[in-house]
Amino acid sequence: MISTLECLGLDESRLVKLFDTELLADRDAAAALGLLVNKALSDGFSLDVVSAYRSFSRQCAIFDAKWNGLRPVLDQNEHPIDISTLSPIEKVAAICRFSAIPGFSRHHFGTDFDIYSKSMLPDGENLQLTAYEYEKGSYFYFLGLWLEENLDSFGFIRPYSGKNMGYEPWHISYKEKAEKYLNAFSFDSAVEVLLKTSYPWAKPCVEFAKNNYRQLLGIVR
Repeated sequence: MISTLECLGLDESRLVKLFDTELLADRDAAAALGLLVNKALSDGFSLDVVSAYRSFSRQCAIFDAKWNGLRPVLDQNEHPIDISTLSPIEKVAAICRFSAIPGFSRHHFGTDFDIYSKSMLPDGENLQLTAYEYEKGSYFYFLGLWLEENLDSFGFIRPYSGKNMGYEPWHISYKEKAEKYLNAFSFDSAVEVLLKTSYPWAKPCVEFAKNNYRQLLGIVR
């Protein structure tokens, strides 16, 4: 049985190391991802992971950096915006376009991965994790087509299609196991943990999550 702490990124005891990296992942999701990686290699390119499991504290650090202007916040067209003039709830909404509220991130499950292809990334180009990298004519365009054709065969989906939160073609999720985490997820528990922090954005995050937590979690059903 999956516990509430596991759903919130507060219990790593059943996670495993992903391949030969320091990244952590759910055991079943890691096994499925290994098969997907091997398929990519057989098709002539690498499939690499930039982010897997993310703890509650790590998600807090990401969110806090964006709240304080230390990391860029992007609009729907992936252009940086100035959030300093926004109200607290507007700031939360802007950040949540591409970064989940701590406690409401699928990365807490260990079933979700941000991926790219190192072999397709041009020399001297820094990975951005933006949708424009997957547009026709860009370097990950054919990766996007390959993912569309192959993800389902290995049990993966892309939960952020732009219909809920921002469009994230790089974010894949091992559906069968992620669904088990989603079924065990408790909104009240996530709120309780969040409000125990001292972050100034905790309360507006709770207000935003009340009406948007399903979108944050990429629940597409």
